[in-house]
Amino acid sequence: MKKYLLAGALSLSLLAPTVSSFAAENYASLTKPVARGPLAGESIYFVMTDRFANGDTKNDQGGLTGSRTQTGFDPSDKAYFHGGDFKGLTEHLKYIQQLGFTSIWITPPVKNQYVQGSSAAYHGYWGVDFSTIDPHLGTEADFKNFVSAAHQLGLKVIVDIVVNHTADVIKYSVGKYGYRYWAQYPYKTCAGKAFDINLVAGKSTFPKLCADKSFAYIPTVDSWNKSVKKPAFLNDVTNYHNRGDSTWSGTSVYDGDFFGLDDLFTEKPEVVAGWTALWSSWITRFDIDGYRVDTAKHVNPEFWNAFIPKVLATAKSAGKKQFPIYGEVADSDPRTLSTFVKEQSFNSVLDFGFQSAVSRFVVTGNGLDGLVNLFNADDMYTSASTSAYSLATFLGNHDMGRIGQFISDSNSDDAEAAARAGLANTLLFTLRGAPIVYYGDEKGMTGAGGDQLARQDFFPTLLPAWQSERRLAGAPIGTASAFDVTNPLEKQISALSGLRKSEPALAQGGQQIRYAREGLFAFSRYLNGEEIVVIANGLNDLVSAEIPVSTASAQWKTLLGKAEVSSGAKSVNVTVPALGWVILKADRTYQATTALSITLEAPENGYSTNGWTMLTANVPGDDFVEVTFVARNPGKVWVTIGTADRRTFEPARNFRIYMYDKLFKSGSAVEIIAIAKNIKGEIAVSKSQSWKIS
Repeated sequence: MKKYLLAGALSLSLLAPTVSSFAAENYASLTKPVARGPLAGESIYFVMTDRFANGDTKNDQGGLTGSRTQTGFDPSDKAYFHGGDFKGLTEHLKYIQQLGFTSIWITPPVKNQYVQGSSAAYHGYWGVDFSTIDPHLGTEADFKNFVSAAHQLGLKVIVDIVVNHTADVIKYSVGKYGYRYWAQYPYKTCAGKAFDINLVAGKSTFPKLCADKSFAYIPTVDSWNKSVKKPAFLNDVTNYHNRGDSTWSGTSVYDGDFFGLDDLFTEKPEVVAGWTALWSSWITRFDIDGYRVDTAKHVNPEFWNAFIPKVLATAKSAGKKQFPIYGEVADSDPRTLSTFVKEQSFNSVLDFGFQSAVSRFVVTGNGLDGLVNLFNADDMYTSASTSAYSLATFLGNHDMGRIGQFISDSNSDDAEAAARAGLANTLLFTLRGAPIVYYGDEKGMTGAGGDQLARQDFFPTLLPAWQSERRLAGAPIGTASAFDVTNPLEKQISALSGLRKSEPALAQGGQQIRYAREGLFAFSRYLNGEEIVVIANGLNDLVSAEIPVSTASAQWKTLLGKAEVSSGAKSVNVTVPALGWVILKADRTYQATTALSITLEAPENGYSTNGWTMLTANVPGDDFVEVTFVARNPGKVWVTIGTADRRTFEPARNFRIYMYDKLFKSGSAVEIIAIAKNIKGEIAVSKSQSWKIS
């Protein structure tokens, strides 16, 4: 198969006799860098506002009086408000900045239904008035001051939002709440005619609904709650699915109530318009910088494809060119996660696959195959505007529990547990994506489980269990404030953050797996001619290895960590201590060493990637190369499919992406080429492949 090479911006027309039908094409203009979304290069500190710092005790009860069932406030119970607020958070912004973070993600700040059942809405996910700040957290002025103060310190503010549901206000007339399926209880128009919501979702043809005729259950609301929700569209009971509690399967994933919370009819145009206006207004009113979207997997795709572009347009009009919107999709399979990026308009998602694979490695030292599979699957996120580099990475959270808990549960030895926590931080801050640290992880917080058990007070706690629970690399907190103690883990996080700033390759560079054997995981980060290698040992034994690299004849300087290091021609030889890690940098600039050529393989439809076509290209050698894949209907304009900047790891060594077939009309023929570009600016163009979109 013949290849074509072009140096710099030289026109291919000079090679007309050789290039044949491609003679008129300017292939250099078709090459694109890897897309890096708004989270690429960011690092995020995730705060549960109620549990961080109490700056104003006067708002602890939300302006109410009475028992905890009226006010929601009881700092001696893990299920109630504890007093944290925006004044307290503002007072400690300097602490977050000094740790090196670039953004703060806060739990939902909206006014909640304070008490449901035997717990309170300290977490923010039971909203009733989405237009304002919950009084327990302060006033709108307090919130604006918090945002302004964060911006003055160079910190962005990311707000957690919920569009899937509201607080549990709606009841069903029959007093039952089990999910009722479509087959027995179809949606109906006011005239009693059954219809399929999938055929009208988001469309102007969506029929009018009536509370007493359209739903599986007849919704009712107590007289004192008729107008409790804001904006006003949330008080219309026909704007909810009214189908009962989700079973977490089938159609209930989209239209079942989330543990009884009122599930919005996000297929209705009125709901799309209402939420779009509301969450756009938060950008213009409060000057916030991004959204984390709760329960994103439980909302229909048509909603996101209408909602997100309009919110991003508002952000752009407000002068925010980069506005991250990352969804919570509680699934560790990249085949599922990537559809939200490539098909549902999100510019990022929380990377549950990363959490699963990396936490397994740092907790047990096992799972190298899981790490390889995880990062090989990064190809699934690649498009003309998206890539895995903008994924939001994390190791634990307020729902599943802390990484400290996972480590603590598996390691009784204090020194080993602390070392594994340090290993976790290293990988979180050096692997691709935007690292998220859950508040208190830097203080060694552990906990006894997820949900309420993982939402400890940062300020002095009244809960005996939290006073005495284990802290990694430190002693139990007792009655002290976490602000008043220093933990080695926070010093390490600060050092890693500083290194990401001084070495941009760690935050923005390409990533290439180098080694994954015998408990050792190694990878390169590469940017602008600089190669950094990170090596992590998950075992309780000393491990030695020869790690392949792309920068030839380099000496390798230790930036952080500890290992014995020597250099080979195109390798670095290391001996890494038990549970150790090291970050190395080449002392010279990388230079291409292999003549550039490229072969595009025949496209493939994978059984596990319905609607996507796998495109694979082979480039000889081990140079850092970017490969742009483009396609077109014959005679039409080339469409950029995406750019890959690293080879898949064992067993294959290919550049690969997945083409979203809906870019072209079903049944149409397309021609596809791959264009490789190296550090010299040379390009190589593959022979084209023909493919029929199905």
